[in-house]
Amino acid sequence: MKRYIKILLIVPAVPFIAIAIYISYLWATYIDETVRDGGAYGFQIGDSKFDTYKKAGGVLSHIGDSQGIYIQVKVTKESEELLATRIDYSLLVQTRLHDVGFRRFSEADRWQFYFDGSFFNSITLKFCENRLCEIYRHRKYFELP
Repeated sequence: MKRYIKILLIVPAVPFIAIAIYISYLWATYIDETVRDGGAYGFQIGDSKFDTYKKAGGVLSHIGDSQGIYIQVKVTKESEELLATRIDYSLLVQTRLHDVGFRRFSEADRWQFYFDGSFFNSITLKFCENRLCEIYRHRKYFELP
């Protein structure tokens, strides 16, 4: 009889324990950090835009379990039909960061890359006077209400 009472007390606790473990996992894997000195994730503060772009493809493909690197692009009149999306919408597009793209990137002081096509897993590189001055990493596996 005592054995059945113990089982009856333990069984209802199992879902709560499972939920607590899952929440702990989400909390432990959450990243929200900014680096302004030294380096992080394979990037080095103070590197030029060219040097950063040159290493970005390889570095970004090794962060986490990434299945692809994406950038956000705004649909233009020229790309509207090709992308089957109306003008002024933004899309995440997978990139390979080949050398042909450096000119467009060099014009911007903020580069944002998304992993696996998700806004919840990204890295942002900020440049000050054409040198990398900030690395911001954000990752969460859940959406807050």
